[in-house]
Amino acid sequence: MLGAVCQEYRDRHRAALAARVRAGESGLSVASAHARIVDGMLSALFCAADATLRSRGQKARLALAAVGGYGRGHLGLSSDLDLIVLTERADDPRAAQVAEALLYPLWDLGLEIGHAVREVEGTLLLARDDLRTATMLLDVRRVAGDAGLVEDLLRGARRQVFDPGGTEIVEKLIAERITRHERFGGSRYLLEPDVKHGCGGLRDLDIVLWATQIRKGAKTPEEAVRASLLVSREAEALTAAREALWTIRQELHLRAGRRQDRLTFEDQEEVAVRLGYTDDASASAPGMLGVERFMQGYYRHARAVEQVGERVLEAAVQPERRERARSDDNGDGTLVFDARITFKDSETLASDPALALRLYRQVMRRGLPAYGFAREAVARVAADLAWCARLRESTEAREIFLELLSTSAEAPPRPGSTRSGSILGELHEVGLMLAMLPEFEPVTGRVQHDIYHVYTVDVHSIAAVDRLRAVLRGDQAEELPLATQLASEAPSRVALFVGVLLHDVGKGRGRDHSVIGAELAKPAALRLGLSEEDAAHVEWLVRDHLRLYHWAMRRDTSDPATLREIVDAIGTVERLRDLYLLTLVDLGTTSPTALSSWKARMLDDLFLVARSAIEAAAAGTTPPSRAAQLRAQARATYEGASGGEATLAFIAEMPDRYLVTHGLALAPEHAVIARARGELRVHVAATHHAGALEGDAELVVVADDRRGLLADIAAVLAGNRLAIQSAHIYTRQRATGAEAFDVFQVRRHGAGDSTPLEEATVARVARDLEGLLGGTLPLADVLARRPTTPSWAERKRPAVKTEILIDNDVSPRFTVIDVFTLDRFALLHAIARALHEAGLSIALSKVSTEGERVADVFYVSGADGGKIMEPTAIESIRASLVRAIEALAQPSPSSVQPAA
Repeated sequence: MLGAVCQEYRDRHRAALAARVRAGESGLSVASAHARIVDGMLSALFCAADATLRSRGQKARLALAAVGGYGRGHLGLSSDLDLIVLTERADDPRAAQVAEALLYPLWDLGLEIGHAVREVEGTLLLARDDLRTATMLLDVRRVAGDAGLVEDLLRGARRQVFDPGGTEIVEKLIAERITRHERFGGSRYLLEPDVKHGCGGLRDLDIVLWATQIRKGAKTPEEAVRASLLVSREAEALTAAREALWTIRQELHLRAGRRQDRLTFEDQEEVAVRLGYTDDASASAPGMLGVERFMQGYYRHARAVEQVGERVLEAAVQPERRERARSDDNGDGTLVFDARITFKDSETLASDPALALRLYRQVMRRGLPAYGFAREAVARVAADLAWCARLRESTEAREIFLELLSTSAEAPPRPGSTRSGSILGELHEVGLMLAMLPEFEPVTGRVQHDIYHVYTVDVHSIAAVDRLRAVLRGDQAEELPLATQLASEAPSRVALFVGVLLHDVGKGRGRDHSVIGAELAKPAALRLGLSEEDAAHVEWLVRDHLRLYHWAMRRDTSDPATLREIVDAIGTVERLRDLYLLTLVDLGTTSPTALSSWKARMLDDLFLVARSAIEAAAAGTTPPSRAAQLRAQARATYEGASGGEATLAFIAEMPDRYLVTHGLALAPEHAVIARARGELRVHVAATHHAGALEGDAELVVVADDRRGLLADIAAVLAGNRLAIQSAHIYTRQRATGAEAFDVFQVRRHGAGDSTPLEEATVARVARDLEGLLGGTLPLADVLARRPTTPSWAERKRPAVKTEILIDNDVSPRFTVIDVFTLDRFALLHAIARALHEAGLSIALSKVSTEGERVADVFYVSGADGGKIMEPTAIESIRASLVRAIEALAQPSPSSVQPAA
């Protein structure tokens, strides 16, 4: 009977709460209402249990108390309940009887209950050493029973736990916070953050208020302001963050029907719609996806929680200022005090805005951190728009900002001198970046809804600047030797640094972000004090910052027409150098895997080709092609060397594109692989290069060339669960006929799988290709090996639009087809097969995987060897490719035949 009553009570109120969430009510108010509803049920159960004891003549002094989030009066729709039954004696059997009377009905309802039976003194003793018990005492709230017991516990906690040991508890909270952040991803900018436990989440907000409560009994942001522990701006930011995070959490619980605090890609899209974020253009963010605006708001709230938390926790453990601590005057309004940089008089900031940047110049020069209160003083004034305007008008401020931006220190920032490990990141954290460059505001916390860009736009831009610093210092001389050499030779670096910082400033504003960014970049550069010439250079860098990567990854750079386009667009070696450096640091900070060794090599080779062409154009001469230069270099290198004759013979038979793409370093090894084919129908070999990403391998396939070969190779690689990261196909002209020499960069299917490629896998690929090409292995059997994922493990990924671009102007000889779509099993096979069935021959293929998105390029010709010019034929090809890609969602392996 009691269980039925509780079930009816819970179901009725839960339905009402869900309706309130769906109606758009604040998640925090729903959490408060839920806590009150549970209070009613628990107090009734407690009173019933207590009355039963009394009817038996068993009187006991007992109390039921809520702790944790429930103790704070906030309860998520599917959160667990944390309860304690307080008693005078821990061994009192009556307390256990009451606890059982409470718990069994709750368990029958399917509730997750954290519970304990505790006596006051024992709880206080445990709290002195146990952080979880100590924080529990900060959230104790009486639900039912003897109020005096709860009051005894709270008084004892203040006298015995928090007053004598508050600093030690806060230090434990800081350590727990660091450990938890590492466990949940280590960054507030995770693609799928945990709303409760992640950086800047609700647990971090709890810790801020625990620290203020320990110090001065302030349990709310408003009370912390009255106690001078927070300023109004911080309290408002925390209140807004708490509202937003609780609203998101309630939506997650409602969607999942259980406790769910991780904001997955699928959740992001649906919660964004539920909260009113649409893809419609708006004045603030034209062309920005609704889910991207939603996540931008989330990251800004998380940032506010993390920043305020750092300051409050630091202040809570920071020793009082010592009158006799050493103080050194820097002569610029700042001091070195107690091994930190601070102000002589922070009030001077109002009349001397440049003082804020002088503080951070001293941080950089001395390798010492800023004092916590000095950081707060800067953050406070940086929130004042009028003060920011005065800062931008200061010539001194502009000069210091450019110095902090572009100075390449001989060593990276000393550990501990900046919280983020970056002086520019530190300026951004306290608001000085936005104060100097308000154009940066729309990209602050701006996320791109894919899994290729792993940082928000502002964090990525700062990381790119820091990567450029590292290149200038020579920190990456082994990985990026050419970039290191060029950076050291650059006569002027300021414009390059400004261009790197602003290269993505146009994102989130609609249209082409490069064009919009260029329109914003030049006025910003002039305002910072750059010359008209340097500002124009910044404008050009921002507008063209994607082009070098486009040419290297998606165009035939051995084609004279492409080279002429590059020379005409860039014009000077200085421009080329800066564009090359910007491209490398941009790509290298997009994601940990974006700048692979082969992409770096292709950018290096394109730089060298373009530099020779630009220098020749300036001198009015015609330089030898890059391929001709490499062939001459090969003769000088390999003539007379051991195995050199075979290497030179191999090089002579390979097309120019091979040399331009792969250079000479791999030629001896590739020559051995080609020779090893002998009389075999097909030969497969794997190589592993220094500098390759962990788990990547180069797979070389040698076989007689024929139409449809790429489709068959791609099918076998997919059937052996090898994901193709890049593909380069070549035709080797031999006396015995045309031979395909195709080079693939592969890794195992599965996110994060970095297992090296075993010899057994390579041998299996060779056997499958032998069987497929020889007609003994049906293609359907190969494709039937499609990896399957259990339904419970399937995860929705951000949508990737399929685009097919067909161009007859890029190349004088071939039609160029660009395919952009979601990466998936056997994709390259499907595309190559569709092109084969359309009667096309593939002369060049460049395959590139960018997270979940592929950008595949095919230079093709028709049956007559010429371009496909008829509009109807072009549209037919486009439609065939779309059908082939869409069919991969529901493959039918039994219906396919080898691409013979």
